[in-house]
Amino acid sequence: MTDNTEQKIRAILENTAQKHQTISYRMLAIEAEIPGPQIIHKLTHKLEDIMRTDHSIGALSLVPLAVSRGEPAIPRGGFFILLRELGLYTGSDQGTEAIQKHTNMLAEIYSSFPTS
Repeated sequence: MTDNTEQKIRAILENTAQKHQTISYRMLAIEAEIPGPQIIHKLTHKLEDIMRTDHSIGALSLVPLAVSRGEPAIPRGGFFILLRELGLYTGSDQGTEAIQKHTNMLAEIYSSFPTS
């Protein structure tokens, strides 16, 4: 995937943040025109790259806006594993701690995108 794909993903996530919404992995992959097969797998690798880049430059990452379609609608376990690798989280990959961490991250994102 190209840098153009990353730009598309970032633009979609920014638009999603402005609406104070989340977006499913599948919808994000489709809107970013990620080629098959395994579009979700390709997307999650790109999201991990984006998260690492944002963390390395101290930028607020919009990656937490991308969520699983299941309940609860939070990122999959790999997201929380990455947060631990980056030193941003010490909890479980799922359950109450993960839900709370995700909720807090969404609140931080939404507060950076005031609604009019």
